[in-house]
Amino acid sequence: MTASLPWTIGPREVLEHGLDLLEKNTDASRRLALISIDNSVELMTRTHLGLPKRITKLSMSRKEFEETASSFPSLLDGLERHSPEKLAGIDLGVIEWYHRLRNDLYHQGGSLSVSRDKVEVYAELAKALFK
Repeated sequence: MTASLPWTIGPREVLEHGLDLLEKNTDASRRLALISIDNSVELMTRTHLGLPKRITKLSMSRKEFEETASSFPSLLDGLERHSPEKLAGIDLGVIEWYHRLRNDLYHQGGSLSVSRDKVEVYAELAKALFK
């Protein structure tokens, strides 16, 4: 994962942190990896939609961006509406499902675990979206 544009640094670092956590392969590290990967997906989506029009060529008013950025599902809707060409091979319904799983893990803390294969699938989706 290499990208030299300055606005990609934050989302890339958060995603790489999640991938590093996944390598530890403990219940806690997989939980935290999924949370971090999900955070990177939200951050990259919010960043993309909020970039200046000169960069993305998106026509989105400040008001529309604020409404779109108000929730994770709204961010996905905004991405689908304004940048469908960025979503080749990416199922936003699956991303939303993983976000709900992340919410369960986040809000129930250490009482839940997540299998490595689920985190790996979400990591692959996040890497594809990052590109």
